Amino acid sequence: MKSIVVGTAGHIDHGKTLLVKALTGTDADRWEQEKRRGITMDIGFAKLDLPEAVIHFVDLPGHESFVRNMVAGATGIDVCLLVVAADESIMQQTREHVEILKLLGVKRGVVALNKIDLVDEETRELVRMEVEEFLEAQGFGEMKVHAVSAKTGEGVPELIEALSEAAGESLRSGEPRPFRMPIDRVFTVKGFGTVVTGTCIDGGVSVGESVEIYPDGAKSRVRGLQVFGETVEEVSAGMRVAMNIPDLAPYDLERGDLAGEPGALWPARFLDVKLEMLVSALHPLKHGLSCRLHVHTSETNAHVILEGRKTLAPGEEDICQLVLEAPVAAWPGDRFILRLPSPVRTIGGGEVLLPAWRRARWRRRRDRSVAEALRAGAVLEAMLKEAGPTGLTPEEVRGRLGFGAAEIPKVSSLVAWGEGTWLLDAGEAERWLERTASWLKERIAKAPSNWVSGRELVERWKVVLGEKKGEAMLKAAAQAGRIEMEGDRIKPAGHRVALNEEQKRAWDRIVEALDDDGWSFGSVEELKEEFGAVSGEVLPLMVEDGLLIRFGGRFFCTASTLERLKALLTEWKQREEEFSIPDFKDRLGTTRKYAMPLLAYLDDLKWTRRTETGRKILLPLGEKGTG
Repeated sequence: MKSIVVGTAGHIDHGKTLLVKALTGTDADRWEQEKRRGITMDIGFAKLDLPEAVIHFVDLPGHESFVRNMVAGATGIDVCLLVVAADESIMQQTREHVEILKLLGVKRGVVALNKIDLVDEETRELVRMEVEEFLEAQGFGEMKVHAVSAKTGEGVPELIEALSEAAGESLRSGEPRPFRMPIDRVFTVKGFGTVVTGTCIDGGVSVGESVEIYPDGAKSRVRGLQVFGETVEEVSAGMRVAMNIPDLAPYDLERGDLAGEPGALWPARFLDVKLEMLVSALHPLKHGLSCRLHVHTSETNAHVILEGRKTLAPGEEDICQLVLEAPVAAWPGDRFILRLPSPVRTIGGGEVLLPAWRRARWRRRRDRSVAEALRAGAVLEAMLKEAGPTGLTPEEVRGRLGFGAAEIPKVSSLVAWGEGTWLLDAGEAERWLERTASWLKERIAKAPSNWVSGRELVERWKVVLGEKKGEAMLKAAAQAGRIEMEGDRIKPAGHRVALNEEQKRAWDRIVEALDDDGWSFGSVEELKEEFGAVSGEVLPLMVEDGLLIRFGGRFFCTASTLERLKALLTEWKQREEEFSIPDFKDRLGTTRKYAMPLLAYLDDLKWTRRTETGRKILLPLGEKGTG
């Protein structure tokens, strides 16, 4: 059965807590001071079982001094229950609560016109009309007003029916996400250790699993779980949860922390957001203004960095960045509230668009492109543009956006290299391809060659990219047709060294000398002496082309000679499995100078294996080696 969070809101002394008790039988005032003073100072909780869902009530404090607790409690609310006293109608905290709920994205709700036992029928209808006009002006025109009396019970069954209907319409849906639970209470239980409570807003967790506490990163296993005093083995989104995490001390935790799946979040000191100023804000918000930021149950100071303007007037909205005093663990889509510290009042709020990794300089071209992507709703594209040439790994994407590589949407400006090990903006990907091709051309021009080692380029950019990204870059450049890749060797697409006349003559004479029907071998020194120093320039090119085989570091034979040697060994194996070094020298008509390095090369190819008396021929040839 689904769980739905219903948050009560309204002015002080309009009967929210008493109404919750009438609905559930639970007194949501937890503290003795609350009972003595008759007001709700902190968040209270209660539960109501319905056929469609289990409703978890969050009773939010109404007094202005406790609005910060109200904002914390509003985290994860699916439906609001707005309570308005029939004998007082709309009051200041009523308006502020509705504005906060609107900023937090709460779209469904029910209005309880409470204390109808204190007014006559005419007054009741006048207040109803006033409430309906107020809701229409605030964009909550679909919320129905239900007359009730928490004291006498009149209208309570009808209110439960209305809440049941709203709960049915608000059942959570969408793709599963990693577990998240903002913490609103921390305490200890003798014999169990640390316990934290909160509303599970995403995913779920089971007993025995591990959780991470954000933003500090402490970890603990889950020893036990309770939902309204009932022990359970697992919890899911929408439930009010008490979680026993014995591996952490209570002083290591505080209200405002967030318990989540390990590695699933990325605490940020910068948040790119869409900020909406309340119409009721008294003054325009100035660039650089310091405010109190409320996200989930956390609260911290934040400086507002507007994009392309100096002020944001009441009723306006725009992209901006919040520079935070302390890191906050948030995902795109999370809602926030901004309040002025003095005089204390709510001035706006909105939606987190991107946990940013650096402070935005909106005049820079890259940061302007980030803002443009955010305005277009392309959050992943904005994130990749912000990352620039270093790109992102799937793990970084998951922590900042709340989904893994398998859920990364297909967007036109996304390039995934190296089987998903590297994600890049398309513009940055193109620049890396150009850098790769340009470096390769310059490298080959300095030391004429058909091929160079790809490892050389990976090592060159390792400090910037890391090894995996560097290897992915080479593969992507080859797939894009910018370079040719053969094993570890790379060269510009279509490249071939142009030989001068002297080099061509040396090339042809070396081929003629080594490519005969016999067993011809030569060393670097011998070939230079016979065909000139220019031989040293063409020999590496002939090896790269596969025409010559280098063995022993300084000796050469043709590729066709090696193939004939393979056939010889195959024939030899039919008569005997082993041969001695003298037999090998005699059969090839060569000297020990060439025979020993050649045999070592055959061992490397796994065509032969060294024995006490000589070599054993391995068959079938080439099955394990390169031949």
